[in-house]
Amino acid sequence: MSATLFSDTFDSTEFDAANWSAVQNATIDDVGRDEPSAPYAARINGAAGTGDVLESVALDLSSESNVTLTYRFQRGGGGNVVEAGNDLVLQYRNAAGDWVEMDRKLGSGSHMQEFGHMTVALPTDALHANFQFRFMMTGGSTAIDTDDWFVDDVEIRSLDAREGELFTASQTQTNNLFFPNVLTFDFSDLPAPNSDATLTIRATGDLNFFLENLVLRADGQYVDQLFLVGGVDQAESTVTLILPQSFLETLATDGTISFTLTPSALVNNDGPTSTTLELSYSQVPVEIDTDPPVVESVDLSDDGRSFVIQMNDDDLDAIAAENVANYTILQANGDANGDGDPFNDGDETQVAIASVQYNAETDQIVVNALDQLYNDNFRLVIDGDGAGAGGVTDLAGNHLANGDHFADFDRTVDVDTDAPTIQDLKDSTAQLNLSRRLQFRLSCTLNMALRLSEHGSGHTKAVTLLLTKYIRQLDWAEARGQISEADHAALVSQTHQVIDGLAENPPPKPHHHCHRRWTWSHHRWGRHRRC
Repeated sequence: MSATLFSDTFDSTEFDAANWSAVQNATIDDVGRDEPSAPYAARINGAAGTGDVLESVALDLSSESNVTLTYRFQRGGGGNVVEAGNDLVLQYRNAAGDWVEMDRKLGSGSHMQEFGHMTVALPTDALHANFQFRFMMTGGSTAIDTDDWFVDDVEIRSLDAREGELFTASQTQTNNLFFPNVLTFDFSDLPAPNSDATLTIRATGDLNFFLENLVLRADGQYVDQLFLVGGVDQAESTVTLILPQSFLETLATDGTISFTLTPSALVNNDGPTSTTLELSYSQVPVEIDTDPPVVESVDLSDDGRSFVIQMNDDDLDAIAAENVANYTILQANGDANGDGDPFNDGDETQVAIASVQYNAETDQIVVNALDQLYNDNFRLVIDGDGAGAGGVTDLAGNHLANGDHFADFDRTVDVDTDAPTIQDLKDSTAQLNLSRRLQFRLSCTLNMALRLSEHGSGHTKAVTLLLTKYIRQLDWAEARGQISEADHAALVSQTHQVIDGLAENPPPKPHHHCHRRWTWSHHRWGRHRRC
C-alpha cells in the first residue's frame, strides 16, 4: 500500500503553481508522441542557449522512511533529435541545500517514439522537511541547440512498512543475444504486488558501444533502452530498474508479464551469450484464516428423515462437507437403565445415511437418513476434529469450533386413548383433494389394514406391513407432486402413531363361534360342527 505525496500529469499547457516553484523556459505541449496522459507532456530543452529547468515546490518528507519518485520520459518524440551531451538530469536538494544528481538519461540514445518508465528510490538524505527535485537538460549552449526531452506522469509515493513475503522469479536464455533476435521472458503465476518491483538484467554479449544496446518492453510497452553506457564486450553487463507498483499491477492483472529484449542492429554474434532477467518484489500479505466454522443450529424435518445443519458464514470445503463418513446417526433404543440419558446404555445402533448435500449460498448441510426416524431418541454426530474421516473443515482447513458436534432429538410417541386409528387415517385421506386413482390406491391399502386389524393381534404384523406400504405410497405421490409436502408429512406422522399404537395396545383376539358346514365324512356328505 502507498500514499501519493506529489503528482502531476500536465493536464493543461500551464504549469501548476501548487507543484512547481520555478520554471525556466520549460513548456507544456502536445509535441511528444503517445503521451501516457494525453494530450500534453512537459518539454525540456536548451532553448536560447540557456537550458530549461523545472523545479518542484518544497515537500516535507521528514516523517517518511520509504519514498519513490516515478516519471515517464521520451527522447526526441515529435520534436528535435537529441544529440550526445544533451542529457536529461534529475536532481534533488539535500538537507544542506545542495543539489545532488539522482538520475540521468543520455542524449546519445536513439530517437524515442514511446515514453519510458523510471522509478528511483529517494536516498536517506533526501528525506527532510524541505525536499525538492528538478529536471534540467545539460548542454544546449547555442540558440539553435534545442534538442527535445519530454517528461510526463511525475509522482512521489510513500510506501508503508506493511510488506508481505518477498517474491522472486528468474529466467535465463543462452546463445541468442544478437540482432535480429527478440528475446522473450514470460513470467506467470505472479502474486499481487505490495511494493515497487526490482528488475535486474544481466547480459553477456556484444554490448561495449552505446549503439550496441537493448530495448526492454513489458507486455509490449516500452520500458527503457539498456546499456547505452556501462556495457562490456563478452562479459557480464548488469542494469537494475525499478518498476512502479501501479505499473506492475496493470501488467500483472492476469498474473503474467511478458518481457522482451530487442538487440540493436550492431549487436553481433561474436561468441557465447547469456541473458538473465530477475524480477523481485514484496507481495500482498496473505491473511491467514484461523477462525473455525461454527454450527449455529441443527433441525430435524417434520417427516423425520432429514437433518438441516445451519452453519455460520464461513465457506466450507465442499468435499469434506458432503463426505457421508463425517456424520453419524444413532438410535437410542430406549433408556434401558432409566437414568434419563438414552445414549449411555450401550445398546445404541447406527442408522444408515442415504446422502449429504452442502449449499455454500445458504451455508446449510442436509443429512438425509435412509429411513424415517420415529418413536425413539436419535442423535446426529458431526465429526469436527478430524479424528474420523478428516472432519468437516472450511476452505482454510479449520475444523469446527469446539470439535465434534452432536444434536439430540426425541421422536418418542405416547400412545393414549386419543391416538389416531386406521379409521382416522381413512377419514383424513378421504378429505384430501387427491386424484381418483391415488385416492383409490390409498383407500384399498387402508381398507385391507382395517379388516385385518379387526381379526385381532394375530394380524398386527400384517397390518403394520400394510401401513408401511401406505407410507411408501405417500412418499411416491409426494415425490411426483401428487400430494403436498404438508399433507404428506401430516399423514406419515399420523400413520407412525397408528403403528406405535398397535405395538403398545394390540387389538384383542376375536371370539370364536362354532358353526356348521357340509363336509365329506364316512363316505357321505353330512353337516358337522366346526369351530
